[in-house]
Amino acid sequence: MRKRFFNYFKYKNTVIYLSFLFFPLPVFCTDGPSNPEKEPKEASPLNIGNFALPTPQQPGPLISFGQHVINKDQAQVFWFADDFKGEKKHKIDLIPTLLLGVTDDFSISFSAPLAVKYKDEKTHSSGCEDIFLQLEYAPYTAKTANFQEQLTLLTSITFPTGSTHKQPQTGFGSSSFFVGGTFSRMYTDWFGFTSHGVLLTTSDEGTKFGDEFLYQCGLGRNIFSIASELIISGMIEIDGQYVKKDKIKKITNPDSGGNILYVTPSLWISTKRVIFQVGFGLPATQHLFGNQKKNNYLLAANCGWTF
Repeated sequence: MRKRFFNYFKYKNTVIYLSFLFFPLPVFCTDGPSNPEKEPKEASPLNIGNFALPTPQQPGPLISFGQHVINKDQAQVFWFADDFKGEKKHKIDLIPTLLLGVTDDFSISFSAPLAVKYKDEKTHSSGCEDIFLQLEYAPYTAKTANFQEQLTLLTSITFPTGSTHKQPQTGFGSSSFFVGGTFSRMYTDWFGFTSHGVLLTTSDEGTKFGDEFLYQCGLGRNIFSIASELIISGMIEIDGQYVKKDKIKKITNPDSGGNILYVTPSLWISTKRVIFQVGFGLPATQHLFGNQKKNNYLLAANCGWTF
């Protein structure tokens, strides 16, 4: 769990539009019938580059969601922090997360975001945000001597532990549901991914925040590695979000929703137990509906420990 997407994509009055990567699937063929008595073992990449450490310690996105499937009975703890700055607005969040591997193909995580400092013009707030529970399953995983690739499906639910009465708000006021999918491929030197999903909000006393559509992709490169000891990699992510307009007391708010596209380079460092990643993003384009203040930058960092 190298990244936390919910708070990033809960940043109201922002939204992202995006692009995606396409990775061609390998085509396998055989010259003749296989021998059932001598079934070959699944090939795996060498223990170098991006594969210098086990899967949970291998590079992944900082901002984008998903790709959190770890081994059975394994656990990871993460502390993710972000800093969003815009015109007369500023938000700082801290998101602790616990990730558990239920099977080798299925993981579950629990996150409890905290609004450290929210500011919108002259109003200030802080406190608990909406907590969320996420499930992720990998129906397809393949390995060859040259690369490994994986498809994951995930869903999550948020619980309204934040507040809509504070200004700025720290929650949606009601439960919301997320569904999405990711596809990633990793080589010794290069890795990339694409992910797409939708966050569906619910209504509370006639107030409903806009549904959110996420479109993301990324490309990374190994910089340095020591077999079984260290991985250092760089990555650039394109994170897009489109948000529908909010409804307040069943009346559509014209100054809400829109789309925004962030481009975020980041640096990944991992050892046998520790994961650290930091990145800085700028909005490549943003189209916000009505009269809304623009966004300037995002700064994010993630630190994790594997048990």
